[in-house]
Amino acid sequence: MDSLSVYLGFLSAHPLSDAPQSFHRYLLVDSKDRDWGIYATSAGYVDIAPGAPYPPEGHPKQYTFRWEDGRKLDELQIHFITRGGGVLESGKEGGRRQKITAGSAFLLFPGEWHRYAPQKQTGWFEYWIGLKGEYVERLLQKHIFTPGHPVFAPSDSSALLRLFTEAVGCLRHHSTGTSRVLGSLAGQILAELSTGAVAAPPAETRTEHLVHEAKLMLGQHLEQELDLELLSKKIGAGYHWLRRAFKSETGQSLHQYRLQVRLSRAKLLLKNSDLPVEQVALQTGFQDPYYFSQIFKQKNGVTPTSWRKGDTALMT
Repeated sequence: MDSLSVYLGFLSAHPLSDAPQSFHRYLLVDSKDRDWGIYATSAGYVDIAPGAPYPPEGHPKQYTFRWEDGRKLDELQIHFITRGGGVLESGKEGGRRQKITAGSAFLLFPGEWHRYAPQKQTGWFEYWIGLKGEYVERLLQKHIFTPGHPVFAPSDSSALLRLFTEAVGCLRHHSTGTSRVLGSLAGQILAELSTGAVAAPPAETRTEHLVHEAKLMLGQHLEQELDLELLSKKIGAGYHWLRRAFKSETGQSLHQYRLQVRLSRAKLLLKNSDLPVEQVALQTGFQDPYYFSQIFKQKNGVTPTSWRKGDTALMT
């Protein structure tokens, strides 16, 4: 057994794509992780379909809970909801009840009773990271984050999506120090939350809301093919209506936006990993590395290899 992973959760595929419905790891830590000051104890994601039971099975005993009983943890957890919505109750049993919407995040505080769940009619897509360390304790002692304000609704959640996607990628290709790398990513997430709006964002029109949900879903599972008609159905919109609304709101088609997100992810992988270009192509949904190189150069002015080397003179 390696020094990182105790549990691996890998459940059935979600009907929207071939991506796993759930993926998570619970991590063993060592003295180097603790000395780092902020380290991850667990991370993952789960896609809860409308009407599906919650919470799902497959987690260690100390992390499971029933809605009837709630739960307390000995760590800080960050949760980020990209689709659907639900509710969080925290404080004392039957305490504060707060609405959770797509694009928002919430914190679970050590020693604080809580329970949370998606709405039956919507389900939700949920990322999370569990954290410990002296840095976490200092943030709580300095009241940077407080149990009285656990919900965050930033006006732009794209940075959170990028960071949580990076965290899942780190889990999938874990090596020595994964707990520390995830802790560093979580530090960036906490910084985003501390500078973002705590109050609910301004009310959106129905069109703005559905386009926002579509953007979040288009940014997930980049390595998988995505059925856009099923995506439309998932968020409660007609496919042809969503195509027109998305183009009107963003100036891009659904396909163009998805391509932009894939290429942005490819840039990050090229810059921050040693993966061969062929693997970068596969992880961002391009089955043909030659086509990937062609479209990358067309959109960025240089080849993927030149981008990695820093030959940026011709970049757009």
